[in-house]
Amino acid sequence: MARRSTAARAKGRVTATRDDVVAAGIRVLDRVGTAALSMRAVAAELGVGVSSLYWHVRNKRELLTLIVEDSLRDLRAPEAGSWDSRLSAFLRDSRRVLRARPALVPAIWTAGWALGPQTLRIANALIGLVAESGVPKPEVRDAYFALVSLLFGFVSTEAMSHPSAAMDRRFDYAIDAFIRGLRARSAP
Repeated sequence: MARRSTAARAKGRVTATRDDVVAAGIRVLDRVGTAALSMRAVAAELGVGVSSLYWHVRNKRELLTLIVEDSLRDLRAPEAGSWDSRLSAFLRDSRRVLRARPALVPAIWTAGWALGPQTLRIANALIGLVAESGVPKPEVRDAYFALVSLLFGFVSTEAMSHPSAAMDRRFDYAIDAFIRGLRARSAP
């Protein structure tokens, strides 16, 4: 959290660290969403001037990348079990994380290749699980894209409605159908 400086040059002024800026960005993002997230709103959240944020982040895009990275830090692909049980568990955990902060979906989707290490780690894990399914190598990329689209689309739909047992059941159905499709396309 931002604090009053005791440094001689800044005595009494409110200062913030990069972690403070990211945490404030998360709070603002959760309140107003991606489109309304601004450096001005983050500065107001911290009680600092907008220009002081630029010591820590270059722009809103970098702030969004840092927020995504912070939010995905604890998400891990299971290491034990069959590829399909690990994929299913990983997708459920991914949905839980994204459902808690649905504004991440457009932030990730529009990031292009400006992804951080956590996002790339998760993408690599998903690609690896898809490849383990045995689908022909040229199809892995398309299957990964379809899987991410399914996950993001589902979370986006849920963000516009209320969580329910029916939505959980539908997500389980979608995962099961996707995995059956991977099995059907896998090389003998």
